[in-house]
Amino acid sequence: MKQKQRRSTVCHNCGSPLEESYNFCPVCGQSNTDNNITFWVLMKEFVDNYLGLDSKMAHSTLPFLFNPGALTNRFNEGRIKHFIHPVRLYLVMSLFYFFTISYLLSSFDLRSFEDEAELTNATLNELRYNNDFDFLSDSTKLSLLSDSLTQRYSNVESFEELFDSLRNSPDSEELRDLTVSLTGIELPDEDEESFIDRMHRLARDKRRVSDEAFLDSLRGSNDGGFDSAFFSSSQIEHLTKQTRKIFENDQGFKTFVLGNLPFMMFILIPLFAGILKLLYARRKHLYIKHVVHALHIHSFVYLLYGLGLLIIFKLISPETEGYEAWRGILGGVFFIITTTYAYISFLKVYKQGWFKTLLKFWIVGFIYGFLLNTFFFLEIGISFWYY
Repeated sequence: MKQKQRRSTVCHNCGSPLEESYNFCPVCGQSNTDNNITFWVLMKEFVDNYLGLDSKMAHSTLPFLFNPGALTNRFNEGRIKHFIHPVRLYLVMSLFYFFTISYLLSSFDLRSFEDEAELTNATLNELRYNNDFDFLSDSTKLSLLSDSLTQRYSNVESFEELFDSLRNSPDSEELRDLTVSLTGIELPDEDEESFIDRMHRLARDKRRVSDEAFLDSLRGSNDGGFDSAFFSSSQIEHLTKQTRKIFENDQGFKTFVLGNLPFMMFILIPLFAGILKLLYARRKHLYIKHVVHALHIHSFVYLLYGLGLLIIFKLISPETEGYEAWRGILGGVFFIITTTYAYISFLKVYKQGWFKTLLKFWIVGFIYGFLLNTFFFLEIGISFWYY
């Protein structure tokens, strides 16, 4: 932490005279600091002292971005005076990353799950078995097929008959998985209230809808409800109340979940370091070396993925031609960059051959990916239970 620059000649606690070089009052021990400052000075000192955004960050930027493993090696060698502490670096990058996540998810709504079900195309299998297409008549379904296919089966009179004919065709799998476009097909008017909107309305109507009535509605919609064979009656009551709270204020629940994510990721840091400790047990590295390495890798990933998400979802809008393809390409590029950075960092920090390092890198990635998914779903479950 920086030495305090705001000195006073008199102790504000006991009134004893002080020299400006004193950090503390020799009589009562209070810090020799004049707090009569502007808001901007206070914010600057907070950023400098607690986030480390000073000359140390400037010295650390180039090796952090373009020399994987360099900061870890310098920290382990004791050369830390001119470089930002790994914990501070992690806090800065995680603050940026999770702020980006919160910003991008600010417009997320439960209704988006239903919006994704918009009917734009379908396979022949779906036209036959998916209830979403029951509103289409046989003539409409047949009109969606290509001329070559209708000519090939010109003797059929219904879609059901056509589908049965395809079962005996040598290329039946290929034909039944054939995708047809529903563009231009007039969809039925949705006069009924959607499931999400209905649950929102019932959850907020506490005067006329009890928790039991809400649970009955949940059970009667989309096979909802909770299995009484798995949960006790008290647990079902609690789950019902939690579900109602989420439908009543889904934005609040989203904020609650996002607020717990940084803590979840911070817990994963020592686990990631533990995996490294096990894989490199014969190297006799101290555990703290793996922790520092984990902090530096996660910091870089937070920075790159945060920038990548902003570019993918803010600069490439749905109005951009081929935006889905561009988003996929850029997502792959950022994944390759972060993965390559981490692999090179492994090479430089642990100084083993490229093949052995690659093998251990894959093992770490597999185990950590499993832990990441497990902890994420646990975090969702715990947030649901205690929201």
